[in-house]
Amino acid sequence: MDYACGSGADCGMAAPGGPCYLPDTLMAHASFAFNSYWQRNKAAGGTCDFAGSAMLITKDPSYDECRYVY
Repeated sequence: MDYACGSGADCGMAAPGGPCYLPDTLMAHASFAFNSYWQRNKAAGGTCDFAGSAMLITKDPSYDECRYVY
């Protein structure tokens, strides 16, 4: 997650007070960070594996006010 956030992901959305902060779990925060990283870097050849911690999905994971770029 640190790599994604340090490489252009919009991790502020999953920070305290952000619309994607809850649920306050590593899995939820990483999901948002990995998606943000992927959406911003896929055209430049970025991958979405994160050493086996991530996978591509086809269902939009957005919920309430937390909107994933899809």
